[in-house]
Amino acid sequence: MKNVKDILRINAKIIRNNLDTEQYSSTVTEIILKNELYKQASHIMLFYPIGSEISLLSLLKDETKTFYFPTVCGTQMYPVPYSKYSGFKTGRYNIQEPIGQRLNDTAILDIIFVPALAADIHGGRLGYGKGYYDRFLRSISQRCKTIVPISSELLFNRLPLNEHDICVDYIVTEKTFMKTDFDNKSLDSVLRTK
Repeated sequence: MKNVKDILRINAKIIRNNLDTEQYSSTVTEIILKNELYKQASHIMLFYPIGSEISLLSLLKDETKTFYFPTVCGTQMYPVPYSKYSGFKTGRYNIQEPIGQRLNDTAILDIIFVPALAADIHGGRLGYGKGYYDRFLRSISQRCKTIVPISSELLFNRLPLNEHDICVDYIVTEKTFMKTDFDNKSLDSVLRTK
């Protein structure tokens, strides 16, 4: 029997598959490029899009930044510096991963763009259910900002959260770049009020 998150994932994929991914990816990227948070960042972790997922790959043209992509090893995820000279290889779940050595000092990361099937205005996100990002985000520096790029059609008022879910600092859609009002330290109190 499917739980609420499984049903939401199915519906989010249906919505996303009917969107003009190329158009909203382009608009979201333009908004990111104009944002001060991005302008001031030096070390940025992206994700390689799968299917109809939003693509931020055009940011790689910005040679003033150092970019990283995730690679999966066992149950953990690690950032690997991107180089146009070494490129990508197909990794777990048929996702493209950068070829290179993983970054040991994640404290240098300024921004992590986090993929999601859906998000809410409080920073909650609906991932693919494997928990890689939730585990990874627990280990990063508090000064590093986390951002979900997503279509406004997949941005909701409140998504169901579990104890292991990590919320993000910002949401960027084709309409806005917004700070969320969520503090991960208060997740226990949110869960207790359900």
